[in-house]
Amino acid sequence: MFLNTRSLFVWCLAALLEAEAASVSSKPKSIVLSESAPSNAGIPLDSFVSYSFELSSWPDFAGKINLDIAIFDASQKTGLLGIVRPNISSDYPTIITIGPSFFESYKTMPKGTKYSHGFNLGANSSAARTATFASAAYACKAIGSDLAYWEYGNEPDPFVSSGYRPHNYTEAAYVEEWLNGTTAISSAVKAACPSLANTKFMAPSFAGVGPANDFFTLDPVLAWKNGLDQNDNIGLISSHNYMGVSTSPGITLQGTLMNHTNVVAKAGDQLREWAAIKALGNGLDPDVPFILGEHNSLARQGRPGLSNSFGAALWGVDWNVYLASQNISRSHMHQGTNYRYQSWQPIQTNLTTIGTKPPYYGNLAVAAMMAKPHPSSLLKITHLPASSANNSFYTAHIDKTLTRLLIVDLHTYNTTANNYTTSFPRPVESHTFQLPACCRGGAVHRLVANGSDAVTGITWDGNSYNYELAEGKPVRQGNVTCGERVKIDRKGVVRLDVEWSSAVVVTLDC
Repeated sequence: MFLNTRSLFVWCLAALLEAEAASVSSKPKSIVLSESAPSNAGIPLDSFVSYSFELSSWPDFAGKINLDIAIFDASQKTGLLGIVRPNISSDYPTIITIGPSFFESYKTMPKGTKYSHGFNLGANSSAARTATFASAAYACKAIGSDLAYWEYGNEPDPFVSSGYRPHNYTEAAYVEEWLNGTTAISSAVKAACPSLANTKFMAPSFAGVGPANDFFTLDPVLAWKNGLDQNDNIGLISSHNYMGVSTSPGITLQGTLMNHTNVVAKAGDQLREWAAIKALGNGLDPDVPFILGEHNSLARQGRPGLSNSFGAALWGVDWNVYLASQNISRSHMHQGTNYRYQSWQPIQTNLTTIGTKPPYYGNLAVAAMMAKPHPSSLLKITHLPASSANNSFYTAHIDKTLTRLLIVDLHTYNTTANNYTTSFPRPVESHTFQLPACCRGGAVHRLVANGSDAVTGITWDGNSYNYELAEGKPVRQGNVTCGERVKIDRKGVVRLDVEWSSAVVVTLDC
């Protein structure tokens, strides 16, 4: 019992100070952003987010082509003929022949588009090999100076389990085939297109990272150990990756895709493969870039409700920028007509409507984070150690200047009318950053939707890219905040509020 009001006041003041001290101590410290990039920051290649395309979808799309099971027929009048075998896949044809007119597709894309063209290694007959090598002249003439690399064979490590090779197929046998085939391709190109005679290959484009198992029966490291690069004709080390298989049990948006811990772990598998290849020596140039020549969310063309959701777009932002921060030099996101993880559907079909899909918005955010003002500018991407399972943070430095900050919130928040609708108001998390003294402000660009399970209503920096609005061109949306600026206090600290299931890129003025 208090004897007087003075005692009561002193007690209340003490209690308030104690509560305030507890509150201050529980607040996370500001994340310090460095004026210069650390020595281990990633230095990505230009056009970091690129695409790979299923061969059967190439007439609908454009980009890097996988010709792993297609046979060239010089007499065929039609560009592509395909037969779907549902027991193998109902999503794309697995018996394919292409004719000379197929290569006309390379002339349809905007000027400056670069291509990596792939040749068939899967077909194992002498006639198929002869046809493959004959197609090289058509390919080089069609692509011309837009050619970046060749590829011979796509995912040869499951050739045994897929029935394309006998059970005694080894890394040594694969390397022998690859060396003989690339020599023949280079000879054909030299004869038809002398200016492209020294074009290098991307390889080995394995689906697995090793060690070999019952499905992926070849180990990529052993392929290199067996002399894959003995002709010094590999310009990119290419590997493939998916976060899981769409038909596997236990695959979830939060646990598999919107999970930074899982992103780090899956990228770690690729980084260990790369380190093991470099450790071999074998005369391989240590500066040859390591890329993901094919990847996306879930193998077997993705899963509806996951791969085609806004959550998959957020995964794509986190995954791609993390790869860049770890010096994986480029990523080709795989595309196909009617595929669930596609960034856009180029044509109307009885399965999928033409238009922009959620992952495309993630591609836009990554491009904004990694844009350079000039081709000669040096871009460095840093993954910040403050990242956690549900939040990831990155910075971009250009020519030694802190340029951008990226925050990705990976908490799922569902709004679709189904049994999994989140029952509480959408949380907003506050993050504070200590900026260098040279920074004076910045512009905020948000990647938002109604929730992680949304497949429509997505905007990047206040714009919709829906096909229905302007055939994919940006259209400003009046119901979305844009033109936002960061406010820096007198101590150089900035606070950013980020909704669950969203991402923010801040363009800093430093």
